[in-house]
Amino acid sequence: MADTPTRDAKLVQFLNEAYAKEKQLETSLEAHAGVTTQEDYAKRLKDHLKETKSHATQLSRRIKQLGGTPATVSVPGPDGVGRFAQNVVEKVEEVKAAAQDSMRTVRRDGEQETMLRNARAEFADEAQEIATYTVIDSLATAVGDKTTAKLARDIRRDEERMQKFLSDLLPELSAKVAHDEIPISEIEGTTAKR
Repeated sequence: MADTPTRDAKLVQFLNEAYAKEKQLETSLEAHAGVTTQEDYAKRLKDHLKETKSHATQLSRRIKQLGGTPATVSVPGPDGVGRFAQNVVEKVEEVKAAAQDSMRTVRRDGEQETMLRNARAEFADEAQEIATYTVIDSLATAVGDKTTAKLARDIRRDEERMQKFLSDLLPELSAKVAHDEIPISEIEGTTAKR
């Protein structure tokens, strides 16, 4: 990227952060879909996995058009997401194996609670992505790159739809955890007669 204009180099930097996050989420979504027993949720995860792969492809293409190289750079975020993103390719097989083990663990530890925990993590990931694409859109608009700005807006819409789905799902999963794991006698407003 030595001959790449500063403007394009800065855009590539942010696009690579988005690319790394999309690649990391491919792995997470695949693993989460593998342990999700609620049919509509599992279907939505699989659909979003397809979107996520498409996003990575689109980002890769745009990075190359701007003279950069797609790379899974360190991504800021909680729990070492950046470190994980750097090793995505190596981690895919590990996560697939872990998902199979997780399915056995889920049956012991509570399917609903596992799905709730995953949905919360997915919601947070979507928020991070929405922020990333908002920044890319704003930066690209500020420097007059209409193509990158449009790409960021289009991807952000997909992320917002997924976050809305998760926002609607979280109360449902929370209620299921309550019904599955809390004795009826401890739920306020009920009278448990035996």
